[in-house]
Amino acid sequence: MEFSEAERATLRLLADTIVPRTGDPAEPLGASASDLGVDALAAQAIRDYQPPDVQRQFLQLLRAVENPAVNLLLTGRPARFSSLKPEGREAYLLAWSRSRTAVKRRVFHSVKRLIVFLYYASLTGEGRNPAWPAIGYEPPDDAAQGTHRTPPDLVLRPMPVGGETVVETDLAVIGSGAGGAVIAATAAKAGHKVVVIEAGSLQTPETFTRRELPGTEGLLERHGLITSRDYAFNILHGRTAGGGTVVNWMTCLRPPLFVLQEWERDYGIPGVAGPAFQAHLAEVWARLGVNVEEAVLTPTSDVLRRGCEALGYRLGVDYHITPKNARGCGNRCDTCNYGCVYSAKQSTLVTYLPDAQAHGARFLFDTEVRTLDVRDGRVRSVEAVHRAGGRETPVHLKARAVVLAAGAIQTPAVLLRSGLREPNVGRGMRFDPTTAVGGVYAHPIRMWAGVPQTVHIDRWLTLDENHGFWLETVPAHPGLTALGFPWRGGRAAKELMRDYPRIAANIILVRDRAAGRVTIDREGDPVVDYRMTRRDREVMVRGIIESARIHVAAGARTVWSLHADPCEIPRREGPIAPAEVGAFAERVRRLGVRPNALALFTAHAMGSVPMGASERMPTKTTGELRGVRNLFIGDGSVLPSPPGVNPMITIMAMARRTADFVLQALRLEF
Repeated sequence: MEFSEAERATLRLLADTIVPRTGDPAEPLGASASDLGVDALAAQAIRDYQPPDVQRQFLQLLRAVENPAVNLLLTGRPARFSSLKPEGREAYLLAWSRSRTAVKRRVFHSVKRLIVFLYYASLTGEGRNPAWPAIGYEPPDDAAQGTHRTPPDLVLRPMPVGGETVVETDLAVIGSGAGGAVIAATAAKAGHKVVVIEAGSLQTPETFTRRELPGTEGLLERHGLITSRDYAFNILHGRTAGGGTVVNWMTCLRPPLFVLQEWERDYGIPGVAGPAFQAHLAEVWARLGVNVEEAVLTPTSDVLRRGCEALGYRLGVDYHITPKNARGCGNRCDTCNYGCVYSAKQSTLVTYLPDAQAHGARFLFDTEVRTLDVRDGRVRSVEAVHRAGGRETPVHLKARAVVLAAGAIQTPAVLLRSGLREPNVGRGMRFDPTTAVGGVYAHPIRMWAGVPQTVHIDRWLTLDENHGFWLETVPAHPGLTALGFPWRGGRAAKELMRDYPRIAANIILVRDRAAGRVTIDREGDPVVDYRMTRRDREVMVRGIIESARIHVAAGARTVWSLHADPCEIPRREGPIAPAEVGAFAERVRRLGVRPNALALFTAHAMGSVPMGASERMPTKTTGELRGVRNLFIGDGSVLPSPPGVNPMITIMAMARRTADFVLQALRLEF
């Protein structure tokens, strides 16, 4: 796809309306989006990183805003966007951002999020961003990174791929994240030949960039640009060696007993509420070295603690210190979500994958599985493409068993591309829908700094028949912060970012009832549909209100939600009055939760090929795909309902359980 000159000009106008020039372009925060080349970066991102369907929609947008007839229909004025004065263009976009018409909100936010992210995350040749001095952001010290190297026993050695390649193995594991790595290590230790195929690249302490834009592009699914079909949810989903375990925030929580009882009672998964599954959880916990000693109370987590104490919540009952899978972290880094340069984060990159390699497992990185060959009710081979140096090389893997652990978005996509659609493949996607509430404080917070998420609150988790919410902090860097912030006009958005060093944000995660769906488009790329239920929306509203109360109790000077329509407690120097909290709560209830009217995220996509005893569930309780012999699902796709906590530990323990059934299948094949 290429943009015409007219389309590029329209994109430039849109970008400069969202981030206008407000001073000398040479001064921090004075430049417009196009002054920093953001419009060109946005065009490149759409062209290079988005599937054709999204590209076509983007071109339709650029043409529509310049079409007088379309604008007459949508705005009542037959004017081209380019013919409006700057204040008219801002009013045009503000009206779209708050419109009652869902398509207008969707169009606006799809552009706004991309532009503001790039404005605050893009880099000059010196590895810095011109806006950072004005918003108080301090990038990491690259000199410190140069003193650390991957320990020799953790160096992974990928298989070379020259021409078209055929590999024979006992077990092919597709995906190297939380689930796939556990199964690969278990099978390799049992003496089986194992090949791990990973679509993402192998990154190491030597190559992690510790910068938001390249980190997002290089470590996340679709370079960080994947959303739900209606653009309501930004989806953060790992795509690198080690998967989500490399980019997550080291939050290690065991699933509550009521969830495991639900899985056993309602979904017929035997033993998960008993000691056998607890043993799997303990095994994973020990291998990752989970502890609370590394959970340093950073200023943003201290906000949560102070608010809890002021409200009378009890440590160990209502709120908790959050265990971390870290060894030797020492609170010395601010870029946990872009890969650990100290090998302190105990991701699968430094645990289960080296374990697998030590027992003979081999690795194919930059290798995307396109289809599975299934004949006579049994998986026969894996068809993949290795990408390197601008070339695509076919790779064929013949295996006696296959574990598909490509993540809850790509796992169903592989099955659907392979013609494996029933029963209900792709249905059941859960999100832990997430939004945030921000507070500005009188003292520095630097919410991007230090160990992330070291306090969490779960006192409302059972609010609505075990479907409540929990609260955590968010280590947001400039681009992600601006992406989530409400846009109230170009200059106002810049002024809000000036508060960045003194902002703390709490995130609300809902244990959802809603079940979304993954399908594929004409090119075979995944498409995610997800809509929150009324009850989930009500739970989120309660979460926003409770989060605001915590900010107020902790001493915030102003509090606001991420609604497009203004929703805030105005700034002041003294304490916020209870009546103002009540007014804010009533405003939140009136605005509610609507797609693209409130910034929504997920980093917990799961449940798209769920496990259960019923014939309607695509995955058997052994982890084997129903109807296909020796094809196992080994990632978060199998979770039949959300665990109600950050899911990494649960996924790994479930994968360890599935690994035993994989070993049984391999023994039967001899």
